[in-house]
Amino acid sequence: MTAASQQSAYPEGSSATRASAEAASIDLTVADSIARRLAQYGIERVFGIPGTHNLELFRSLGAAGIEIISAHHEQGLGYAADAHARLTGKPAVVVTTTGPGITNLVTALATARAASVPILAIAPGIPESGVGRDEGWLHDLPSQLGLMSQLVRSRRAQSGSEAIKFIDEVARSWENERPLPAYLEIPFDMFGAPANICSEGGSTVSALGEHTNATKHDIDRAAQFLASSSSPLIIVGRGATNHLAVGAVREIAEGLGALVMTTANAKGVLDERHPLSLGVSLRTASGKRLIESSDALLVVGSDLGRSEFWGPFPTGGGRMVRVDVDPQTISANADPQFALRGRTEEIMPQLSARISKLASKVKREDVDASLHTRASEAAREISADLVQGGQVYRAFHEHLQDLTAGLDIAVAGDSSQATYFGTATFWKATRPNRFLYPAGYGTLGYALPAAIGAVLAQEVDRVVAFTGEGGMLFSVQELATIAEYSLPIITVVFVNGGYREIRDGMEQAGIAPVGVDFPPPDLVAISRGFRIDARSIVADGEDEIEFREALVWALQQESPTLISVDIGRIES
Repeated sequence: MTAASQQSAYPEGSSATRASAEAASIDLTVADSIARRLAQYGIERVFGIPGTHNLELFRSLGAAGIEIISAHHEQGLGYAADAHARLTGKPAVVVTTTGPGITNLVTALATARAASVPILAIAPGIPESGVGRDEGWLHDLPSQLGLMSQLVRSRRAQSGSEAIKFIDEVARSWENERPLPAYLEIPFDMFGAPANICSEGGSTVSALGEHTNATKHDIDRAAQFLASSSSPLIIVGRGATNHLAVGAVREIAEGLGALVMTTANAKGVLDERHPLSLGVSLRTASGKRLIESSDALLVVGSDLGRSEFWGPFPTGGGRMVRVDVDPQTISANADPQFALRGRTEEIMPQLSARISKLASKVKREDVDASLHTRASEAAREISADLVQGGQVYRAFHEHLQDLTAGLDIAVAGDSSQATYFGTATFWKATRPNRFLYPAGYGTLGYALPAAIGAVLAQEVDRVVAFTGEGGMLFSVQELATIAEYSLPIITVVFVNGGYREIRDGMEQAGIAPVGVDFPPPDLVAISRGFRIDARSIVADGEDEIEFREALVWALQQESPTLISVDIGRIES
């Protein structure tokens, strides 16, 4: 999957070539060298919680002019960093302390890994003399590095030079490979030690196209195949959310008359109001039938994962073109006949230009008419499938859509019915990276801290978090963070008395529900305890006018708000 950034991972000209010479001229500590390298790469903000073992790094971050955003749990920090990276198109950095600090972050890094979000986690480790000796150091683990290495690219650095070298390696990988999270560990007794930066320059961020394997001949063959198809279909993943790929997807879809389906994390790559957009519909029975009936598939930046289809990728479809930077992802779950390996921001414009020339030579009037009919029929069938299970959330999202028309908003959600049955279906995204959702890893507790990162990114007009009380309670402490920074987030919490999705699954399997029901919390009282204004309403299951009025109120505020929506009656 290609880098999802809307621009280079780090600004042009800000790579490491200047840092070593500067560092060699003054006395720097290891912590200083790390902070300065991050600043030289354009990092202006770090998400971090100070701890006993990382204080020297925080001293250096402050001296380098880097803003610190704190939170009340490292998992919340990670989710905020994840959303910040998605919105800005730039990598994010998270700093924790040893042991529980970094293990608290693990779930957030796993979420970022599933969505290919570039995050660099930095944490101290115990001194080298104590590693593996079980001597009772504070926050000690048998192997902190070993734990993290199972999840992400990891390095334990013993000097400033080693730390900077790893940061440079990660920066290059984000430019030319699938942008996965990474972890840098430094023994905490090394932070104040001399940096020992060598005099030669560091690595530079490589230029566009260094890792592109697809040739012009490969692209021509794929373009000819797609241009000759009669029922083309495009499937788009998060690897195509950069602005060059987004434009090319639209051009190819319009040039071929191809229908477009997206993964959850690619929602909005094609404006969902576009007549060729079928939205987030890969999981539907009608969507799978459409895949099987298409004579040509173009898959861009997606692993065609089971979590998107809620099962295996449907077999029996037409021949396939896949565009992806990752050598494993490009054949994951389905082997393509045309594999165009490379960054989507480079491959897709070339493919679009070639298809445009080929398509212009073909009289498409009859084809266009049939495609219009196909699009209408597909949209109708998929719409009927999508409303099943999510009808209760329809009116809420329609009010949100109507009241925010003309605004650029981001909606954060959890792996909950309110999101995958509600927001993914009924809220129409007009651009990518506006639907913030933990697809793939499927965690709870993402929505609230993700909304924090989204607001701090300063890329949208408003941010709304839609979640259930089950997911909300996984990260409810971050209401304190929202209040402390006075972030104008609108939090909407649907209350149904527990984990409704799991309860339904237990009943369907003939299992007596256990561990899924709990008394609804008084979310208004909780919010006001954090000095956040809140309202509580009861859903009527019809036009939801009371919710609309509450949303109008929230949109008028410049401070954080919460709306608690009791849907227990209409779900029962």
